[in-house]
Amino acid sequence: MAMNISGFGTSNASYTGMNTGNKGYKAAEEAVLADVMAEEAMMTPEQKMMYELLGGREAHMRNVMSNFNSDGDFVGPGGVVVPGMYHGRDGEVDRSTWQQLIDVSDDARQKMFDNVKREFIQENGISNGDTTKRSKIFREYQLSVKKEDRAKGTWTLQQYEGKYRSAMYAAVKAANPKWEPGQPFDPGILDSVTRESVESQLAKSGNTFVKKSFSGSSFDIQI
Repeated sequence: MAMNISGFGTSNASYTGMNTGNKGYKAAEEAVLADVMAEEAMMTPEQKMMYELLGGREAHMRNVMSNFNSDGDFVGPGGVVVPGMYHGRDGEVDRSTWQQLIDVSDDARQKMFDNVKREFIQENGISNGDTTKRSKIFREYQLSVKKEDRAKGTWTLQQYEGKYRSAMYAAVKAANPKWEPGQPFDPGILDSVTRESVESQLAKSGNTFVKKSFSGSSFDIQI
């Protein structure tokens, strides 16, 4: 969350009236204070004067704090980010802490399956970022579970989403080997593809799902 404050000056950092013990402030401090201080040190006298006139570091930190809630969670402007879904600066957070498979409710999985099917038919198998309703489903799910499960559950739901789409692609391709995404197809082909039928063929492998396969009497796992 790099902050550009070029053109402003340094502050005495007295933070009059600011609760620096607040979790929101602590989170903001951890996110940007080092960058703010580094930029302050490089300011010209003119920039310092302007910075002070506009409130200095305190005003800047108050602005940054508006992106955090009282628990110190990053929520972005106007609360656009669901608490618990911000993973920190790129490269600074171990993805293995949230890219994990956990249990996701049947209701959330069904909503995602229904959305994938609707969009697959509507867009003839093409993933269209302009018309998708997936973000609404993810946000609704996130707000329905406890904060510590939101990132993991969203990751899990994304894995299911990909498998649902792959199963639909395979079904249409099996019915018409010459079909390519973007070309019309008979929606009835997908009648046999259900959430249950797709999930019954899945097994966990690390932080994702793979398709089960049977070879004779032995059981194999293949991607």
